[in-house]
Amino acid sequence: MRRIPNLNTFSTLVDRFTVEIVKRSHFEFLAVIEQGERNDLSGKIDIQNEIISGIRAELIAELQRILDAKEYDYISEERTFG
Repeated sequence: MRRIPNLNTFSTLVDRFTVEIVKRSHFEFLAVIEQGERNDLSGKIDIQNEIISGIRAELIAELQRILDAKEYDYISEERTFG
């Protein structure tokens, strides 16, 4: 199956993984700054951890598929501007 840019490519998973880690770091930073003034941050951090864990599992599975197949088939996206 050919992978579609910005939907199911390995780079899309890596990008999303990075974004979710940054979001978690933001919530952790706010929790330190506000020192318990916002009790909703703990729940947000827990949700981010769950999302990050799920994406990590998808990354590992996708990388294993790539290594097992010894190939990676994707659609090369043409840029609109450039």
